[in-house]
Amino acid sequence: MTPLQRLLPGGRWPWSRRTTASAARAAPTPGAVPTPGVYLGLGDLLALEHPVRRLRWPARGAPVHSQLAGRHRARVRGRGLDFIELRQYLPGDDTRSIDWRASVRTGKTQLRVYGEEREHPTWLVVDQRISMFFARRGALRSVVAGEAAAVWGWRALASGDRVGGLVFGDDGIDAITPGRGRRSLLRLLDRLVARNHRLRADTACPARPAQFDAALTQLLARAPRDAVIVVLSDFDGMDARSREQLIALARHNDLVLLPIRDDPGTTRPVRLVVTDGSLQLPVDHTDEVVRSRLAEIAHARMEGLLALRREIGCVVFPLSTSEPALLQLARGMASPAARAPRPRGG
Repeated sequence: MTPLQRLLPGGRWPWSRRTTASAARAAPTPGAVPTPGVYLGLGDLLALEHPVRRLRWPARGAPVHSQLAGRHRARVRGRGLDFIELRQYLPGDDTRSIDWRASVRTGKTQLRVYGEEREHPTWLVVDQRISMFFARRGALRSVVAGEAAAVWGWRALASGDRVGGLVFGDDGIDAITPGRGRRSLLRLLDRLVARNHRLRADTACPARPAQFDAALTQLLARAPRDAVIVVLSDFDGMDARSREQLIALARHNDLVLLPIRDDPGTTRPVRLVVTDGSLQLPVDHTDEVVRSRLAEIAHARMEGLLALRREIGCVVFPLSTSEPALLQLARGMASPAARAPRPRGG
């Protein structure tokens, strides 16, 4: 039994736990019955809070070198850590803030002015389109994205940050403004489960890849500076405009991209029929040409994200459908950094 499994009663992962009474009272919109790996259960997302709090995440303000470390700084009383400007010393100013080098250089006593440390709102952008309702192995992409969002949300809440976000499907976008305490995160999880339960192979709603752009556009209009923005998606529909919007978001925020992808390594090739809700297409995975072409598409999409990471210094950490999201994120927090250095300025 692994250390992570020992965090949970009976060594089971969160999605195997029974729905709690509080989850039952906050049941999502009636729809599909929560099925492990296929549909999310609100009780399972709530149950993730306990193991997340038990994990030893990197301390805020401590030097961290993990793949998923953001720019969180220590919260201290008194002077903040954000340098704003130099100004001339005035009687009554704190002498500890005098910049002696600048004073010698200018011939006048100069004071370093700091701004108060602020909370870092966390925006979780969670994809629940029909393209996410798929996996060759393990849980569906939509489920992995939902569980990873809950893990990140509980972690941010435990760090004292405000949590909110966007949940988008093919037929719309739900926005929850980050707020203090549990209320905003619980509202977000409720909307996440509700949208997840609308996903069906025979849905009448057509696939809309452009919803990815629409979600980023709405986020740009809402997200302030110094926020942590976490995008959980298969990035279907990402184009040049999406790339520009992600670059714009990264200028003044910490941007974390968590692409959800299949792990077909040990899967026996099969013949599948995929659908967007209106059309069906047979996909023969026993055909080497078909498998090669699909691998090329997946590789090109990932290379696009890695190129973006090299350009703007955002975090790119792929999540697999074959492992629990909690385990993967915990491993990402503990492993050496694989991110490009954050560009200066902007």
